[in-house]
Amino acid sequence: MSVLSAVALAFATTTTTPIDCSWDQPGVNPYTGSIAAAIDRYPDLPDKVRASLKYRLQYGNPDDTVTITRDAITGGHTYDAAIRDMHFGKDQLCHTVSRARWSPRHTEPGAVYCADGHCILVPQICGNVSRIVRRDGRPAGGPELGSDGRPEAQRDPRQMPPSEPPAVAARQPVEKTPEIDWTGHVGTYELGLIDAPEQDDERVRVMLGTPVLPPAWAPVADYAALPHKPRQLAGTRGPVTDQPATPVPEAGTWTMLLAGLGLIGCLRVRRRRRR
Repeated sequence: MSVLSAVALAFATTTTTPIDCSWDQPGVNPYTGSIAAAIDRYPDLPDKVRASLKYRLQYGNPDDTVTITRDAITGGHTYDAAIRDMHFGKDQLCHTVSRARWSPRHTEPGAVYCADGHCILVPQICGNVSRIVRRDGRPAGGPELGSDGRPEAQRDPRQMPPSEPPAVAARQPVEKTPEIDWTGHVGTYELGLIDAPEQDDERVRVMLGTPVLPPAWAPVADYAALPHKPRQLAGTRGPVTDQPATPVPEAGTWTMLLAGLGLIGCLRVRRRRRR
């Protein structure tokens, strides 16, 4: 724990004296201080548990939602009925809290936040940060309890439910996989990087000795029948379909045509002269 947090914790514990209070009227005196200050007023919490509870309370991540009645606290786990170390107002801390004047049918919802066996209760009506004890888990500073309430070390493995493995089996050493330095095995049989031994096959030798020429390119069958997708130019005009190209005569065509006409004209002139 840092020096600053130690000074803050000492200041919180010395300025607040736990007293005995009654919680007969929930919501009358709600807690108005900060979550961090409330958790720091519990000096028996380890630093790791303290930090975990602050974080979970800050972001509203409870372990369980409970119903508080006059004689019990019921929820997904088993809890003691007693509520202790409840905060009132800005910094008032009550060591014991009584709700003896509640009617048997009076109920209040609350949220429970637990870390390593330490549980914090926050009633919904007032947000008075308090502490309770959960009995179906590991108590603070004590051994882990089983479903029958006895410590795991004192339970007979033969009396455990079938779903729970014996403690003897849990103590067996776990076989570790040896670490392999793969950098020294590159190109070896362990990684399968060595080529298989060559086999003398007459067909393979003939195939390798015969030059293989690439086949002539042939157009795909029915290629002309494939539909053409229309082109869209920047979304400003409609689709432009492909138009057949108009053949343009070359310059030599006109020369040959004029030469032919001239030859025909010469032949006609000669025929007229002969007559």
